[in-house]
Order: sequence, then C-alpha cells, then structure tokens
Amino acid sequence: MSKPEKITAKLRAARAIPPAVRAAMAQTPGHIQPGAIDVMDRFYTTLRKHRQDHDCPPRTCFDQAAKSEPTLGTLLRALERFAPDLNLAEGRAARKAWYKRRKGASSKSATAANSAAQAEPSAQWPTAWHPAHTRLFAESPKVSTARRHVSSLNRCAQELTKLGLTPIPDRFRALILGEAFSAQGLSPRTVRNYLGAFVRLAQCLDADQGTLDGLTNIFEIWGARAARAPKHKDLKLDTFAENGGSWHGLLDTALDLCTGMDTARGSWRASDERARLQACVLLVALNTNARTGDIAAWRLGKELKRREDGSWSLRYLSIKTGKSVKFSRLWPETHAALDALLLTGRPDRMLTQRYGVLHGRSWMRHTYDPVPSKYPSELIKEIATISAHPLRTLSADVLRRMDTGESPRKIATWLGHHDPRSQEEYGVAATGRAQSDAWADERARIRGR
Repeated sequence: MSKPEKITAKLRAARAIPPAVRAAMAQTPGHIQPGAIDVMDRFYTTLRKHRQDHDCPPRTCFDQAAKSEPTLGTLLRALERFAPDLNLAEGRAARKAWYKRRKGASSKSATAANSAAQAEPSAQWPTAWHPAHTRLFAESPKVSTARRHVSSLNRCAQELTKLGLTPIPDRFRALILGEAFSAQGLSPRTVRNYLGAFVRLAQCLDADQGTLDGLTNIFEIWGARAARAPKHKDLKLDTFAENGGSWHGLLDTALDLCTGMDTARGSWRASDERARLQACVLLVALNTNARTGDIAAWRLGKELKRREDGSWSLRYLSIKTGKSVKFSRLWPETHAALDALLLTGRPDRMLTQRYGVLHGRSWMRHTYDPVPSKYPSELIKEIATISAHPLRTLSADVLRRMDTGESPRKIATWLGHHDPRSQEEYGVAATGRAQSDAWADERARIRGR
C-alpha cells in the first residue's frame, strides 16, 4: 500500500475528526506530519467526550491528546493548517507548561547561582576588598543598588590589574581610572558611576577622611563633566525626530497594532503572543507615562483593576519615588487593549472568568513570577525604535506645547517628578515658549495701533 493510500485509510478510520477537517487533510496528504492523524483523532475524541464548545477547546483536551512536547507541537501545527477556525489559545497555555517543565531545572540552578554571587565577592575582586562586600549589600538602600556597585567595582578591579596598580582606593587611582575609562570611549556619566562605586568601596573599607575627600574630588570632577555632556536620551530623541518620529505617530502606531490584535485570535505561536503584548505595552506606556520598572510590576486586580462597566483603573506606588500615582480611568482604547491581552484570543464570554483566575498575577505574563524591570522597554524599542523612558519626555513636550503657562506644574504631576531639578529643563523650555508667545501678542497689539 502506497503512502497516500495509507493516509486515506487512516483518515477513514479516524471517525472523531470532523468531516470538513478530514476532507482538508485528504486534499493535501503531503502536508500531514507523521502521527498527526492519530493525535488529532485523540484530540477530537476528548473534545466530544467532555462536550466542550468548539469556540475554545479547554487545555484538558490538549493535555490528554498529547503526552509529550513534540506530539503537542504536531497537534497544534495540524490544527492550525487543517482547522483554521479552531481557537488554539489553550493550546498555547499547554505548550508554555511544557516550556516551564523543560526550563525548571536550569532556572533553579540560575537562582542558586545568583544567591551565591550575592553572598560572596567576585573572583575579580582583590582580597583587600572582600570586607566591603558584605557592607555594600547591608547598607545599600536597595539590593539593585548594591549589585550595580559590585558590577562597577568588577570593572574597576579589571582596569587596575591591567594598569598594574595596587588595588587601593585613593585619589591617584581614581584619577587614573577616570582617564583610562574615558580613553576607552565611555561616556562621562558612565565614568562618574564607576568612580561613585569606587568612593563607596573606600567608605565600606573605613578609609580615612583625607582619602575620602580626594576620591570625592575626582568623583565631583566627573560629575561636572557628566552634567555638561548631552544626555543619551536627548541624542536618541533627536535621531527619532530626524527620522520623522513623534508622540502622535507612536500613538497611531499603538492604535493600529491594537486594532490588529484580533487577527491572531487564539494563536498558539509565541510570535503572535509577543506582538499582542508589545501593542498593549506601548499603548499603556503612552497612556500612563509610567517608568518601565513600574509597568513591569503591576498586577491584575491589585494595581490594574477592571470594573464591571468594562473600564480599567490604575493605582500604584512608584518604585523610584515611593509616591502614589492614580488613574481613575484609562483611555477607552487602553480598556480594549487590556481586555484583548487578558483573553489572549479567547472568546469574549470568558473575560470575567479570566480576570478572576489571573487575579494577583502579572498583567504582562499572567504568572506570579516577577517581570524583569526593563522588559517593557525592550518590547517598546522593538516596534518604536526608542525605549520607554524617552516616551516620558515626548509626552512632556506635547503638554508643554498645549499649555505653556501651566505645563511645568502639570508635567511634574503627570510624570511623577518630586525633585525640582527634574523640572528645570521643562520649566525653562515652557517659560521661554510662554515669553515668546506673550511678546508676539504684544508686538501684534503695538502694530495694530
């Protein structure tokens, strides 16, 4: 019996597969993968046994039909090709469960490695620096701050070894390090941050006041250079504007992407899931002007809440400032995008159920695991060419042009700025614009006399 004949015989025997699907498979037997007929027959048998609606087969049907990850892949590809109207959202959930099982051991070992790295100094550190390691983690306001200092000191240790200098934190070595880093093309801000960690090292080693004053002097010199240097964010925004980018253009992009979210209805593919998330994150960032770390930390039913009328509200504590930020009602377009992300292709009838099931989980990944703080920015950069933080500046510029007189105060509230220094550039720009407009009005009045 030839291969096409075997496939035809198998299809006739697979009575659980709907006639329309069997007919589609019979038309293109060359596209049927080995084992596809058997696993599809098991899938539809399970679906009928549980008497489930075909608009969204439950994950149980996928789990019972496919007992291994490769078999599940075969089932999903076959359903995608021969039953294109079938919703495969729960198939995506089943596939992610297999990913989690596969990565479980490696993630545990990575967590153990990170804990060990935090407990012990890096191998790059000189022995004389080891007493400072414990104090760095104990006295830093955040663990992330201590890790940043450790990373900077790793670089300092490497450079001192390369230069053949003894690893003693003092003014002379800070001066040499600064010039060496600058010669390598590092920005003044990066050099300042490295030297700031070098000063912190000396403090943790209980250096005398004269040594600390010398180190602080070099740190302040590089701080002044950093203040005079153009911000990397501004350079990015200049390039973005030169390429025709604008806040309104990004908003149009986000709305267009969100409109197309339904085209990937019930997809099992990671690329469609990522595209849906990117569209929603970009729109949320434009709506809220939140920092990327805050966006990553929000949870469903906690910071992000859905009301019975279908609207969404947001209230959270800023990680950077510790201040409360509240949006009583997000944009209507954001409501729709959040609903679509919550359903991930499932029918609308499951919206309330999904919200209840995912209560307390990350709004981005729908898990209890924390989302990396820079992940929202990475998603935005892939589709907008700029990261999340410059969006805040673009939003401030829009408000500045709309209301020149009140914009500094409104921008401070909108962006969550509590340090007057953060408002200087916006205040100067807005004041200048207001003065120019006032002078133009006055000149027109004089000419009209």
